[in-house]
Amino acid sequence: MAKRAKKSSPLTSILALLRKRWWLIAGGIAALVMIFLLVLFLGAVPLPEALPSAQSSKILAANGELIGTLHGEENRTIVPLDQISENLRKAVVATEDRSFYEHPGVSLRGILRATFTNVSERGVRQGGSTITQQYVRNARGFRVSKERTVFRKLKEASLAVKLERKFSKDKILEFYLNTVYFGRGAYGAEAASRTYFSKPAAELTLNEAAYLAGVIRAPQRFQPDSSPEEAESIRKEVLNDMVDSGNLKKSDLEAAEANPIVFNLSVSVEQEASRAAYFMEYVKQILYNQFELTDSDIFGGGLTVHTTLDLRMQGAAEEAVTSTLDREDDPEAALVSVDTNGHVKAMVGGRVVNSLERARGFNFATMQRSDGKVSGRQAGSAFKPFTLAAFVAEGKSVKSTFQAPSKMEITSRQCKNEDGSNWEVNNFDNDGFGKVDVVEATTKSVNTVYAQMIDKIKPRPVRKIAEDAGITSKLEAVCALTLGTSAVSPLEMARAYGTFAARGVRADVVAVLKVETPDGEVIGEQGSNHEKVMDANIADTVNMVLEQNIQRGTGTGAKIGRPAAGKTGTTQNHVDAWFAGYTPHEDEQPGLSTVVWMGFRPEGDPPKIPEMTDVRGRRVTGGSFPATIWQKFMEAAMEGIEPVKFVAPELKGEVINPSPTPCPPDVTPPPENCIARSPSPSPAPSPSPSLPATSPSPKSPTPGDKKTPTPSPSPSPSPTLSPL
Repeated sequence: MAKRAKKSSPLTSILALLRKRWWLIAGGIAALVMIFLLVLFLGAVPLPEALPSAQSSKILAANGELIGTLHGEENRTIVPLDQISENLRKAVVATEDRSFYEHPGVSLRGILRATFTNVSERGVRQGGSTITQQYVRNARGFRVSKERTVFRKLKEASLAVKLERKFSKDKILEFYLNTVYFGRGAYGAEAASRTYFSKPAAELTLNEAAYLAGVIRAPQRFQPDSSPEEAESIRKEVLNDMVDSGNLKKSDLEAAEANPIVFNLSVSVEQEASRAAYFMEYVKQILYNQFELTDSDIFGGGLTVHTTLDLRMQGAAEEAVTSTLDREDDPEAALVSVDTNGHVKAMVGGRVVNSLERARGFNFATMQRSDGKVSGRQAGSAFKPFTLAAFVAEGKSVKSTFQAPSKMEITSRQCKNEDGSNWEVNNFDNDGFGKVDVVEATTKSVNTVYAQMIDKIKPRPVRKIAEDAGITSKLEAVCALTLGTSAVSPLEMARAYGTFAARGVRADVVAVLKVETPDGEVIGEQGSNHEKVMDANIADTVNMVLEQNIQRGTGTGAKIGRPAAGKTGTTQNHVDAWFAGYTPHEDEQPGLSTVVWMGFRPEGDPPKIPEMTDVRGRRVTGGSFPATIWQKFMEAAMEGIEPVKFVAPELKGEVINPSPTPCPPDVTPPPENCIARSPSPSPAPSPSPSLPATSPSPKSPTPGDKKTPTPSPSPSPSPTLSPL
């Protein structure tokens, strides 16, 4: 038989009622004390300036299009209230603070409700904060402690009341909506709208606004990808709050609930920052070093940074790299393109083109770490044009001829090795070429001829002309310099080759044109300085020779169906491979100088760079993959741009070992003073071109055979390499 429940006595009931009322009385007394203290705090707590919260800096391309944003922990873009959807404004007020437009900054009803709850549960369990109080708590300028104490709440409430006396309700709502956290790294309505729906806050629909208003309560809990059911639940809850508060009709509620919300998380503001990732990191370093901005300025100052990047060319650069090197075990690659005004138009600093993590580690386009440390790579035969320019500048003619044996010793004192031994030079695959002039020696990339050229003019003029052209890395004035043994970066090579394209005028590299504050004040500008550093005819002569290199030499894989000049480079044991080239310059049409580098990252301790002797079964040379990448990019980059011709040089200077120079085939008009070739010339022994003379298929790169370019031996030790 079940026991009957024990009845409580009248005394027990009275005591329980007294206890309940005791807590009610205690809660009421506590609320009155808080209100009294609040009045005291109103006089004791000064209101600081309403400082704006940290907001993201925008990086814009040359056409004004957004490339991405720079932000620290807070991804924020501040916008005025009229650029925030009315749907979101109503939804936030309905769910966060229904009496927002009625109270003076604090809600007595909210204070009493929170006080009773906290006293009865013997702890701080409920806040009762208004939208104004929440803004005061979150805005950087107020520095209110986030610790949940009575005194913190009093200070917060005091500041809220004073803030409402100074600003209108709409202005405070604007402050709040630009400050509050919505999850996924997004602070403020604009960043949240782009993060969740890939649209500006002004375009938020009712459903989208309801979700964003609800996610404020618990950003981690209501994520649509990890908790879709809870995300849907909070949306419906906010819609009902809007009906209860009079901000939404029931008919509109039914229509909204009938349409499921559609998220677009694939392109968030954070992800936009990975667009042109290496260029973004490069810009960040410029803001630090050249504009001398701080972390707070860059990541929280809401700056607008105007850059030189051409997004069409950037897309072509990324496609050229990724379509050519699409395997996990492929080497790294970099591409940088600079016009003859010095403007950086495209930059890819690694094979994985949009990886922010990799971009923050090392940028192969600049050969620079995020901490500013530089570790360049040897340029190989891509450095020979500087010897060619110095040779011409020293009064020598490209009609000069030299014996081109497969290998030779240079015995002069200036070319001795450090141990006093003679400098030994050999050609790629130990090929011999008989007697050739300088033009043929360049198109065939003959090391033994270039060794004789630098021996004839000495190393210092070569170093000087390279530095004048734009090489900023340290160059050793040794004979091996002609074979590219000094470490350089693709960016400085692009600048220096651009000096040839601009007929001897060197331009400073510019990536950031102007930096503005949120109110439009210009805090820094950078123009492109130009300086005449080389006689125009010297540059024209180099251009003529390097144009022939693309037409019939080691660079045939880089043909783009319009005038272009370039040079391959392959270092000892196929550690690095380069293709550097450019299009002609005119006043109304700047030339475009583009450099492609390819190689592996250093491995091991001490670091050693793996050789590219078996990449897809081939040895990598400058005329193979790098030329293919260059050709793909330049064809796309120059599309729709009227071709420009190089200026024909005046071939003059001392002819060393004079010998009739045969005219190159298929060059119209032929260079001056050359001898017409016989109808059936005997072919000179030369390496086969790495790629077909016709442009390779963009989707089917066909790297060349083993004899394509002439790699440069490295008679001096390689520079010390740091692990990347």
